[in-house]
Amino acid sequence: MESIVSETLRASRVGLVVRDGRAERRVLADVDLGLAKGELVAVRGPSGSGKTSLLAVLGGLVTPTEGDVLLDGMSIVRLRDHHRTALRRTAIGFVVQELALIPRMTVLDNVLLPFVPDGITSRDREAALDWLSRFGIVARADSLASGLSGGEKQRVALARALVRDPGVLLLDEPTAHVDAATAGELVSELARLRDDGRALLVASHDPRVLDDPRLDRILELDRGRLSPVGAATHTE
Repeated sequence: MESIVSETLRASRVGLVVRDGRAERRVLADVDLGLAKGELVAVRGPSGSGKTSLLAVLGGLVTPTEGDVLLDGMSIVRLRDHHRTALRRTAIGFVVQELALIPRMTVLDNVLLPFVPDGITSRDREAALDWLSRFGIVARADSLASGLSGGEKQRVALARALVRDPGVLLLDEPTAHVDAATAGELVSELARLRDDGRALLVASHDPRVLDDPRLDRILELDRGRLSPVGAATHTE
């Protein structure tokens, strides 16, 4: 078992209540989760189980109603909004299910978006091209995002999430838009990113992800409560 010292991301007794019309609805309840560097973890659960909300809380996009989220030992819940936004841009990579590429922008410009608030430098462009090269899509750098296939869009979204070299990567249903072969390639890439020393958390109900032996752990989210399913199965 990983010790708390090695954890880069920790959720402690996290709860989330949202307003649904005039009523309140509990989305997350008493969630405890530790994610270590060099670990690839999946959270499974059906649609509506709270997976996307969990990632949003862990990534600092949503403030929990109860509990705390620590990144390298520092609470991101207690940060001012602009500090949390800055931290999220540099320390946490996020790939949303819809991918959120801007169709009328080029592939390269989409990948460079995380640098826009601080100004884009030549070094930033080199970093973006390096990630596109790693994912085998650098030849499409000047193409519009609207013309990409589902697998290509997924790789561009992944490059954008990694371009500022975050230590934590959160992915929401990353295989939703790809075929079986591309799904396998994506999990291979996630395993390589894990082996580079990053902490990865994947929310998915796709057996092409959940049945992959390279996952270190699988967690179950059911009606907002998180519980362990499996232990490490990959070998070095």
